[in-house]
Amino acid sequence: MNWLKYVIIFLFFVVFSLLQVSFFPYFSIFGATPNLVFALFFTLLFFEPQAVSPQSFFTIIAAGLLIDIFLPLYFGPATVTFLLIYLFCKLVMHIFAQGRESHLIFYYLCLFSVSFLGYNILLYATSLLFNFEFSAGVITAISLLYSLPFAALGFYAGRKIFFHGNDNQLKLL
Repeated sequence: MNWLKYVIIFLFFVVFSLLQVSFFPYFSIFGATPNLVFALFFTLLFFEPQAVSPQSFFTIIAAGLLIDIFLPLYFGPATVTFLLIYLFCKLVMHIFAQGRESHLIFYYLCLFSVSFLGYNILLYATSLLFNFEFSAGVITAISLLYSLPFAALGFYAGRKIFFHGNDNQLKLL
């Protein structure tokens, strides 16, 4: 039944990437759309255990390949960027592991914002290296602000699904 988890994760990535490129461009703000694939990637990354698991690498590859499909370049830059963001987030989450539960949504949104900006900066650097058009600047800031509500929804869904902390609920044996 472990394989079913990977199928469900991949289907979520496919649905979110199709929404991102087919539905949300009609609701763009100054040409910026939310990055749903990044929001799902970050939510799965944030709520996984500290130890490195095969699910994390599957998440990196699935998200990277689906973003790479829509980039005007060969496969690979988005996948490498997701890998670098994953390593950065794991390092930050390891450093700030203590006291994380007290202000979890604030911690999540701050780390999401920094990771999102890092992701866009790395893709912009890749675009300069491989000579394809990728804009950064005001559109990136608007896209971040547009992606934050979806990230917050992902946080609450992920917390409900993955987080097994102290919920102060009376348990009967």
